[in-house]
Amino acid sequence: MTATFSDLQLEEIAKRHGLTLEQVCPPSHEQRLEELRAQLARQDVAYSIPQDVAEKYFQLAKSGAPFGVGSLTDESVDLGEFENHQRFDDYQIAEHLSWACLIVEQQKTKYRYACREYLEGEQLFAIRGTTIPDYYLLNARIYQATGWQLATVSEIIPAELFFTCHSRRFFPVTTFMRQLEQDYLQEPDIGHDVAGHVATFTIPAVAHVMRNHGQARDIVYAERDAKLANASTDEERQKISDWADELLLYAGRIYWFTVEFGLVMQDGDVRDFGAGILSSPGETIFSIDSPEPSRVLIDPANDADLLRLAVTDYLISEFQKTYFVMSSFDRLESLSPERIVWAAKRAMELPHYTWREIAPGDQVINVGRVVTGVNEKYFRLHASDSLDECQSRCAARNLDMIVAGFDEGKDYADLKLPPPLVPRSVVEWWRSRLV
Repeated sequence: MTATFSDLQLEEIAKRHGLTLEQVCPPSHEQRLEELRAQLARQDVAYSIPQDVAEKYFQLAKSGAPFGVGSLTDESVDLGEFENHQRFDDYQIAEHLSWACLIVEQQKTKYRYACREYLEGEQLFAIRGTTIPDYYLLNARIYQATGWQLATVSEIIPAELFFTCHSRRFFPVTTFMRQLEQDYLQEPDIGHDVAGHVATFTIPAVAHVMRNHGQARDIVYAERDAKLANASTDEERQKISDWADELLLYAGRIYWFTVEFGLVMQDGDVRDFGAGILSSPGETIFSIDSPEPSRVLIDPANDADLLRLAVTDYLISEFQKTYFVMSSFDRLESLSPERIVWAAKRAMELPHYTWREIAPGDQVINVGRVVTGVNEKYFRLHASDSLDECQSRCAARNLDMIVAGFDEGKDYADLKLPPPLVPRSVVEWWRSRLV
């Protein structure tokens, strides 16, 4: 439910962030069109827009039609039930103020904690405005710089659709703005999608990973469709569909720990580049300064490190408990669609870790205060002790695998070390519950 504020309250909030209400008055339709016309005509860009395409795009914006899916190329994407539109003139002053306040607070932390490449990307797109961006203009600027476009969605979308968008170089964006002075939220909003993600499009290695996740989805679904063509029963078809969805879940973890919540070593220091981190001023500070989370150095070009991401479960409802620090952006270039699919398939066969655990073989930068032993989740589950949802889910999944016949003694050559053995007493207790 959207909160309502009096003019006096809005003025007081603006003042707390060094703003005035005059600064957050949105530009008129005519002013936005004038800026869009100038932008579309630019030729000093990586991806120039043909004059006929630019004119058609401009006329669409001029007509007052709400922005839906970028139309600067022949590519498009069907968003189905998640289709949405940005109606810029419907935003209220409180929503523009929420954007402006968030940007002010983000800038304070980004310039202290973000990596160089991210900050250079912000300079390119000037994500500092005091009003919510008009997607017609932002879409044109993103396309001209990166070849990507925007696709407006109504809420968090399924992984299959999310990565379908990526395979066609569309980035899904929402159209709502978080409440005034709200730092962290579980679902993406304009503050996350735009102020967090846009600068990452300008980091070649990150854009590469995003596109490759889309192509990994294409590989998975091509294999799924081939299996479905030979399926003879509804039960068999459902198992095949579930198999594909599970693979995308594990591929999505690689995306989560890199594009969304990744950190990178730079000049001997840990720096943020993940959009999920940098869209939250609170988590930006937490990710680097707090002693609570663990930080693990990984090399994505190493198969065992890549697999470590795919087998690590997490929650979206609170700050991360473990951050994975890339050795360098160059190493992200190794995340080909084929390697992403390989890691997802291998993760399907292995026990998983929770976001609170240090795994055998990890190159640990620091051990956080919230770390737990890899077997603690099983003992807590057995004792009906408190567990977060991630721990409960991971413990149950692993125990189900072992009861079903998973060979804990097998040689796992692609891991740094084999998964720790689960206490037999807990396995037998779990087995008895399934009888």
